[in-house]
Amino acid sequence: QKKGLIIIILIVLTLAVYWQVQNYEFINYDDNLYVTQNYLTQSGLTSKGAIKAFTDTQTGNWHPLTMLSHMLDWELFGNKAGGHHWTSVIIHIFNVILLFLLIYTMTGALWRSAFVAALFAIHPINVESVAWIAERKNVLSTLFWMLTMLCYVWYARFPSWTRYLMMFFCFVLGLMSKSMLVTLPFVLLLIDYWPLNRLKIIDQDEQGLTDPEIKKVKLSFLLLEKIPLFITSALFAWITMHVQKTINAFSNPEVMPLFKRVANAIVAYCLYIKKLFWPTDLAIFYPIDFIPTWKIFLAASFLISLTILAFKYCKKFPYIIVGWLWYLGTMIPVIGLIQVGRQSMADRYAYVPFIGLLVILAFAIPHFLSKLQHFKMYVFSVMIIFIIIMTGSSFVRTSMWQNTKTLFEDALRINPRNYFAYNLLGLEEANKGRYKKALQYYHISLKINPNNDQAYNNAGNVFLILGKYPYAYNYYRKAIMINDRQAMAYYNLGVLYAINNINDKAVVLFKKSLSITPYYNDANVSLGITLLKMGNIKDAIYYFNKALSLDANNVSAKNGLKECMEMKKNTEY
Repeated sequence: QKKGLIIIILIVLTLAVYWQVQNYEFINYDDNLYVTQNYLTQSGLTSKGAIKAFTDTQTGNWHPLTMLSHMLDWELFGNKAGGHHWTSVIIHIFNVILLFLLIYTMTGALWRSAFVAALFAIHPINVESVAWIAERKNVLSTLFWMLTMLCYVWYARFPSWTRYLMMFFCFVLGLMSKSMLVTLPFVLLLIDYWPLNRLKIIDQDEQGLTDPEIKKVKLSFLLLEKIPLFITSALFAWITMHVQKTINAFSNPEVMPLFKRVANAIVAYCLYIKKLFWPTDLAIFYPIDFIPTWKIFLAASFLISLTILAFKYCKKFPYIIVGWLWYLGTMIPVIGLIQVGRQSMADRYAYVPFIGLLVILAFAIPHFLSKLQHFKMYVFSVMIIFIIIMTGSSFVRTSMWQNTKTLFEDALRINPRNYFAYNLLGLEEANKGRYKKALQYYHISLKINPNNDQAYNNAGNVFLILGKYPYAYNYYRKAIMINDRQAMAYYNLGVLYAINNINDKAVVLFKKSLSITPYYNDANVSLGITLLKMGNIKDAIYYFNKALSLDANNVSAKNGLKECMEMKKNTEY
């Protein structure tokens, strides 16, 4: 009865925060990549589309299950964003319930497990993962993360190949949703130590499974049984890096050298912890900024000190070392040592890592307050107050996700020098035909960061629409000078040449764009059209077919191919 009541409370808490998202829009930042401008998603959930989802990498990731979920949403809701939002909320609710059941199954601590799940449900830093449709991969992969761990606990109690295979199956499904699960085998080793207490060397009296069916084994056996998991993780890590390399997702090492990435990672680890307790400065995007040396040393000292303390008291307080290493370890793929994107950190990256810190809180607070008189009342009061504060904060944070404008204006409130926010607001104004306002935003973005190639490219697009071709040319060239892998700038410059009938240069630029981003279908279509204008029917047919192989419903490619066939037929006669 208590478990059932807790689950109902967890559901109500989550809905209290996220009920509002059903009225929210798609945002003009990655939602277009995954949904509103994604031909595969908009093809719906068909047998052909489902097969194609397993080869699609146009988003810069290989996550077929995530794409299938977006395709199903489009089949059910079309371009109504509310339905897409509801799917993410429902998956998050399942994650909350599974987390509660997982911690309770492992520890037997009912109310501590409820506290962990409640904070996971409503912590403001998790709003980004739930309210952002493009982050479906985060909530979906976490669903399989929880199922994998529950199956592992079942396997640890009653070892058998069938239970191991079930656990392995859930693990692979999670990796096919997002490669964040590459660190999960490491987490399974952590829970072997505590709370499963599978290691023979363990001698502790903290809560853990007391089930006599769980046998204590040597570390060598625990490592051996996870070899298939580690091999699978390595394979998916390689696939992810290969795919991201093909679309030029990695940051230029000259712009982000190793020492700068390490420094940013050290400080980011500390900033995430600060946001756990004081989440008042959350934003959709955190620009990479200069970090003073003193701040790096202070952050490093803090992390090293906590790590030393965690190891020192690992037997007396095993939940501290497990939670701490959970946090540090699961954050490694996204902490920025391998830099993908232009952000210094991101709220969505904390979705799973924060569970480790929440476990520490849930078990440490009762322990350190146990010496007080009526300590249970104090513990209960502290936890309830913390949950209430976080629920209110999350409700406000969620309200910022109404649309692109509210989201990025909020980012500017947090950091008025957020060049990326100005760029996205400019893009939103341009999409609505307010070109003067868009240019103002782009110019502010460039004033803050003169090396913002995206803002130069976007401003060039506005000048192209306004017919101010010399300005457009100059802005595209500046974008390319800053970033010679800026595929869209090459493409847009090609469009400018094609408009002015300088077709030979347009062809070169379209091909250059495709060499950087092979899945840029607009470049395939434009290349086909330009080659057709030049009378090169054979090559035009090739690029139209290539465009249709990526998007079978592309009207421009269909019309271009039809015209090619008619011209070819007339030539033969």
